[in-house]
Amino acid sequence: MRALGYAVSSIAGLVAVGAGIYLLTRQSASGDTWLEVLAHGAGVYFIARGLFMIGSSISEAASSQR
Repeated sequence: MRALGYAVSSIAGLVAVGAGIYLLTRQSASGDTWLEVLAHGAGVYFIARGLFMIGSSISEAASSQR
């Protein structure tokens, strides 16, 4: 059961990082807009949150093996 939790957390973290990268790479055709600024900010947050999720999952898996 722990392996399933580790796998789901890792996949969720990778999805969050992917979504963040997607939001960071989007550019509007009309130049800089507030929506683009918000999307880039959300992209940075999603990347950081995804890395945190993956790190927490790895930490939990390592501590449960002791």
